[in-house]
Amino acid sequence: MRKNAFVLLILVFQLSLVQRTHAEELNETQSQSKDIEIDEQQRLGVFRRTIVIVDDAQRIASERFGNFMGQIDGFFSNAGSDEDAVSNDSWARIRLDGIGRKREGFETDPSIKLRAVLPRTERKLKLLFSTEEGDTESSEEISDGTVTTGSASQNASLALRFMRTARDRANVNLDVGVRRRSGQIQTFGRINTRFQSPLADVWLFNAANSYVHFSKTGFEDRLSFDLRRRLNDQNSFYFRTYTEFNWRKNQKGSIIAQSVGLYWQFGTTKALAFETLAGYHTSLNSGISDRFQGHEVRLRWRHNIWRPWFFYEIWPSVSWPSTNSYNLTEGLLLRAEFIIGQR
Repeated sequence: MRKNAFVLLILVFQLSLVQRTHAEELNETQSQSKDIEIDEQQRLGVFRRTIVIVDDAQRIASERFGNFMGQIDGFFSNAGSDEDAVSNDSWARIRLDGIGRKREGFETDPSIKLRAVLPRTERKLKLLFSTEEGDTESSEEISDGTVTTGSASQNASLALRFMRTARDRANVNLDVGVRRRSGQIQTFGRINTRFQSPLADVWLFNAANSYVHFSKTGFEDRLSFDLRRRLNDQNSFYFRTYTEFNWRKNQKGSIIAQSVGLYWQFGTTKALAFETLAGYHTSLNSGISDRFQGHEVRLRWRHNIWRPWFFYEIWPSVSWPSTNSYNLTEGLLLRAEFIIGQR
């Protein structure tokens, strides 16, 4: 009897130890879970605060940019301070490109483009600033035909555009401004003309010419032809061929750029392009040993995510440039784009 009682006492003692150990482990687990939840909440809190800071920064920048453009608009239109405010859809675009090529490494190329619309002048004036090479393009959809994607030449231009005529099928405008080109600061004047006409309901033809005269380096003339064919009823899928001729002072002949591609628009946030490009010199000039510059095949993906003012692009490509003896060269461009204002 005493023996059984002693055994029972030992069992009760062991059970109490097990319960105490289990309780301690449970308390420790709960404490760790609470610590993890607190850490997770802190991380989420930091992330949310970061988003709020970024949103506020973009909003404040857009408001200040809009106010500044309104002051410029008032200066050119001689508007009084008591006049009603006019909606201003000016915008600035900031891009950061990361360009990589096989055997050449990876480099970054930032750029900025600003277009100030002046509504009080009945939209007859625009203020343009750009560090991008193709700042004469009226269309923002597709860049011109370039054989290989490269970094910008660190040029920058500031111009005032006079909208002389603006009709559905044709427009003419004049630019006067200052540009940093080839390491020199120059004044310039430019006349831009554009004509477009539908063909057989599904084709659209565009012709454009941009003639510019620089105070130090002389003239440059770009003539381009653009032909598009709609491939669906929604106009979200189309074929496009683009040809450009370029003449400039002290250059024999012209440079011809050609691109052919298919383009898809997926709603308002996504776009995809498949393009082939080539370039040709009609005459050999200093530093040019081959008339045929080479050709390139590339895929372009553009996506608007997170916020209406943020875009990213991915451009994988393969090219056969004359500078590499027409050997296959792989390339990749990664782009982040930020919009300030009311584009």
